[in-house]
Amino acid sequence: MSGQQSEDAIPVLSRPDLPGNHTAAIESLLTHYSKTFDNSKPEFVARAPGRVNLIGEHIDYCGYSVLPMAIDRHILIAVGYPSNARSNQNERSSSTLRICHIDSSDRPAATVTFGADGVAVDKENLAWHQYVLCGFRGVQDYLLKGGGFPQLDINLMVTGDIPSSSGLSSSSALVVCSALVAMRAYTGSLSLLDRRGMASLCATAERYIGTEGGGMDQAISLCARPGQAMWINFKSGLETRPVNLPPGYSWVVAHCGQVLNKAATDQFNQRVAECRLAARLLSKNTDSANMRLVDAQDALGVTQPGAAADLAAQRLRAEPPYSLAEVAAELSVESSALSAICLTSEAAKRLAGFQLRQRALHVFNEAQRVLDFRDACGRAGSGDNDKNLAARLGELMNASHQSCSELYNCSCPELDRLCQICRDVGGALGSRLTGAGWGGCCVSLVPDSGVEKFLSSVRDAFAGPTGLVSGRPFLAFASSPSTGAYLLELN
Repeated sequence: MSGQQSEDAIPVLSRPDLPGNHTAAIESLLTHYSKTFDNSKPEFVARAPGRVNLIGEHIDYCGYSVLPMAIDRHILIAVGYPSNARSNQNERSSSTLRICHIDSSDRPAATVTFGADGVAVDKENLAWHQYVLCGFRGVQDYLLKGGGFPQLDINLMVTGDIPSSSGLSSSSALVVCSALVAMRAYTGSLSLLDRRGMASLCATAERYIGTEGGGMDQAISLCARPGQAMWINFKSGLETRPVNLPPGYSWVVAHCGQVLNKAATDQFNQRVAECRLAARLLSKNTDSANMRLVDAQDALGVTQPGAAADLAAQRLRAEPPYSLAEVAAELSVESSALSAICLTSEAAKRLAGFQLRQRALHVFNEAQRVLDFRDACGRAGSGDNDKNLAARLGELMNASHQSCSELYNCSCPELDRLCQICRDVGGALGSRLTGAGWGGCCVSLVPDSGVEKFLSSVRDAFAGPTGLVSGRPFLAFASSPSTGAYLLELN
């Protein structure tokens, strides 16, 4: 590693430090860069991994903790400059980004020009490069607070092997990777922000695309450590703690064949709004502009989220769904004022009814499952029977999927079927959707000795003799916890 870096610093590597299994992809990227940009050479490469969330779905934006791990699939960006990029910087009024992807057939190149006030993200145009612009915009906003950023033309060549719209955080990895690029290009280093600071910046930046996420994806991409999962808490700031997973078991990801871009659909932001309304109704708090369900738990006077779930079950009705006017009346506020605070997306404003009891029960109980999962992992290798421990983790994963499907309604028939096959046919101890849901992937806990049999039996049962799902080869792979984001200096 280049120089002596603190544990909190974003790693900056030189070629000898590069993980061996990343070398081939980076060399291919460098070749494509030179072919595309007039045989020039890039100065550095940024890398950000995807993630699989082991447990804790749709609760980060409610202020609760989650437990993901980075996977060894990633976004890579090679970065260089046109020959005249640094000339007359003080006299220039605009900059140009040339953004290219190795897979140019599905991800066409884009050229974007902007001035001293920064690049604009078009959330109505969800082309892939808009996520690159999110990362740049986030860094530009940060630098504008201290005087601005230099006018500089930049060439980017992008590649990646994270399946898109799969629940493995390909979009957030692209935002994180682009933010690292922008910070290094504009300031010459990554020293202004540590891992957590950059994660918070990226979480805010991705909201430019229109998704009101909570920050898990960016935090794990930046804060991940090889060989460990990460407990990430959002109650007060950003807290991270490495978690050891039980030895002898693998985490296997499988794709159900359905895809969903959460920025292009309504469901994600609608759930965010329902949780905001539930938090206010349970806490009777109308003063705070940022009332989350974790804050409602505090207002209820209980120390465990499971206890908050019991109170929510008593105080909120299941049917019929609440109307905005009804919630406003119970809180003695105007509907328009409540809408302005809670229904901040157009998707949320289109909802006629809000299923507050179901959403709150999922969030509180899922938050409890995360704590139980973390505490169980803390006993791994400590003399407890790891087989019994793994069985307990599997039970928590299965309960999580059932809650996602039945209370949060963020699964789909294909995901439900795949999870059931993973358990019944593949022999997984636990299987649950991972990511936002409504399609994408599930993650299963499988003994190391049974991974190959799991992969073949699940493929045969789910994809049939053709091995195809929705016209594409069935995707499944085992993954171990990977390293987090880094910058590779080439000179």
